[in-house]
Amino acid sequence: MTDPETGNRSVTRALDVLELLSANEEPLGLADVARALDLPKSSVLNLLRALVAREFVRAAPDGRYSLGVRSFEVGSAYLRRITPVGAAESELRALTEELGMTSHFAVLHDDKVVYLAKHDPPGAVIGLASSLGARLAAATTAVGKAQLAHAREVSVPVSAELAAELDRVRHDGFAVDSGVTATGIECVAAPVFGGDGCCGAIGVSYLKHGAPDGAPDGAQVGAAVLAAAGRASVRLGGGAR
Repeated sequence: MTDPETGNRSVTRALDVLELLSANEEPLGLADVARALDLPKSSVLNLLRALVAREFVRAAPDGRYSLGVRSFEVGSAYLRRITPVGAAESELRALTEELGMTSHFAVLHDDKVVYLAKHDPPGAVIGLASSLGARLAAATTAVGKAQLAHAREVSVPVSAELAAELDRVRHDGFAVDSGVTATGIECVAAPVFGGDGCCGAIGVSYLKHGAPDGAPDGAQVGAAVLAAAGRASVRLGGGAR
């Protein structure tokens, strides 16, 4: 009979492997995984073999490992079932068409935001930090500040400067990140509300300077994002704010 404690430890280590692979854009070798998790190579090899057999991990011919198709399927099932994403997706497409900007939806998780949906304009050439699944600091991103301003419990240290900025967000209805997360990139975001309160934020990102048609009107962008977040909130039963 399997020792429950041993089984729990194996599950935890397998999840650690998946989280490590998801956090790295490049595939990792056995030694890389063992070193990062501070585990014996033999233990890691057994975990990787089990995950490869179930297709949660893919083994490349060169002996390196990356996430497999089953990891994608499980993640996609989560996205299909998380109602705020479904409510936001049509608004992201509409925002991108209206403004010609990259739009995204993110949720607050502890002191980070996690990007769950994104829509790029045709021919987008700007590399942005808001890739799907990316985790960025809530206190500096527009989507993070939009949610912190309405969170029941704020999960980050609140300096006087951040407190004043969150007050501005509550007053204006949207938050701004002016080149802090990515140099030269302006981000504007507004909170999305469900029946239980703020459940995410819709935002857009664009070049702060040097755009072909000149710098966009910040107030116009803010109004468009706020309207999109309001429509998503109505779908979720949170009502327009």
